[in-house]
Amino acid sequence: MQFRAWLTVVNLAAFVVAILVLELLPAYAPIAFYGLVGWMIASLVLLYRPGARRPGPAAGPGPNGTGADDAPLASTSVPAHASVFGFCIYCAAPIEPGTARCPSCKHVLPHLA
Repeated sequence: MQFRAWLTVVNLAAFVVAILVLELLPAYAPIAFYGLVGWMIASLVLLYRPGARRPGPAAGPGPNGTGADDAPLASTSVPAHASVFGFCIYCAAPIEPGTARCPSCKHVLPHLA
């Protein structure tokens, strides 16, 4: 089991124990509360310690054999900043999907990657 999954299970168990203590043993509620807060802080420290970061994408050879970063994002002829909407989000002028700049207000249109 991965470390993050294990930590999530332990965090859920800590919440269940704290709720049970609050319901069944109200005299120990402050101890349960501060113990839970302490555990949550400790789990964040464990989660974001330098060795716990997820590895980035593998930099293996891409389709052209030179590297993964050289691969094109899409194989279409739509410009990088082309709108996928049928209207300009700035002036509401109707435009063709795939238009990079609004012909009415001249804003560069956002795109969804």
